[in-house]
Amino acid sequence: MVSKTFCSSPFVCTRQNAYDRISPCAFGPIEVDVPAGTTQADRWMHPDLTALRNKFLNGDRPSECKRCWDEEDAGIESLRQRTNTAYGTDIADWELGPREIVIKTTNVCNLACRSCGGWDTSLYWPEGEYYTNEYNTTRIDNLGNKVAGNDFVQLRQKVYHSSDLWEPKDLHNVEKLSFFGGEPLLDKQHSKLLQKVIDAGNANVTTLFYSTNGQQIGKHYEELWSQFKRVEIFFSIDGIEKQFEYLRWPGNWEKTKTNIDWFLNLPNRYPNVDWYFQGSQCVSILNIAEYNLTAEWLEDKLGAVHFNIVDHPRHYRMTNIPDYHKAQLLKSIKHEGIKNYLQIEPSDPNELEQMIIWTKRQDLYRNQDYTTTFPETYKLIEPLWHIVSNLTELHDEV
Repeated sequence: MVSKTFCSSPFVCTRQNAYDRISPCAFGPIEVDVPAGTTQADRWMHPDLTALRNKFLNGDRPSECKRCWDEEDAGIESLRQRTNTAYGTDIADWELGPREIVIKTTNVCNLACRSCGGWDTSLYWPEGEYYTNEYNTTRIDNLGNKVAGNDFVQLRQKVYHSSDLWEPKDLHNVEKLSFFGGEPLLDKQHSKLLQKVIDAGNANVTTLFYSTNGQQIGKHYEELWSQFKRVEIFFSIDGIEKQFEYLRWPGNWEKTKTNIDWFLNLPNRYPNVDWYFQGSQCVSILNIAEYNLTAEWLEDKLGAVHFNIVDHPRHYRMTNIPDYHKAQLLKSIKHEGIKNYLQIEPSDPNELEQMIIWTKRQDLYRNQDYTTTFPETYKLIEPLWHIVSNLTELHDEV
């Protein structure tokens, strides 16, 4: 009998990202560096992943998995709960290998979204270097030390191709392939992995999942997709119209709508596939007072929306809205999970100040204006917005 805090994800799932790190789920509660060329069998049995598995077997509630615990405390169905539902909690044969492979196919992306950074999109690299030079920005390194630089700047890694690391012998137990990025539809090389699954005769029992920003269509992959059991497309859309273009810069809203319509026509062209489409909306302190406009649009267009609660960087957590405004804000929130999440912890004034600093920095760089794009949320932080004027960090603070 497993405990109430048990998570099947480390026993059924592996996530591999664009710079040779592995993790037990899509959220990446821990990321383990592995040498290039490490076999999939050795990755699956890595001691750090086994240590996390043992915590769940012992009935622990690992602190590494805070994102799921916070969501559950707010009454939101967490990834842990969704994984347990999808795969069950019987993990007797987990040593056979993953049933779901989550692949961050590339660190190349055509957008630099406000809640993202250089770890997932190459488009942030020149912007991040600008902040380092202009504002003497700092970041926290892996040892907890404050060092020069910032999280938006990442080393130019060799582009990762998911097809290179997987062979048919590694795929025999797989039921689902989930592709993230960067922007996964930019990595045409991943079609080689799809072909490997098809050649192995497993496509008709395999589900594909894509998280896309809606700036690409899938014409390079649609014939491959047509051979799979099920294809799930989640569109990452945090705002509509000018709010979309602000949060998912430099995306184009009209192009996004046109591309969504292209995807929605796929069931007409390939009716043998079980197609599923859904919206995925990041909800943060940036858009919390206006989030429902987008949620309603996604529910009307796609039938459903998943709320991706932003918890990193911490200054974008919605909980940092000033506490004296939360009661007023709660009246306008329509989804109980978001309403509850807003109240799981008090506002952190230091993180709120960081949110304003980074928002102002990016507004200047991108020639955007938060105050007019999100006027309702802006009203909740307006007094502090005018007080915060020094956007520079000094090197002697490092």
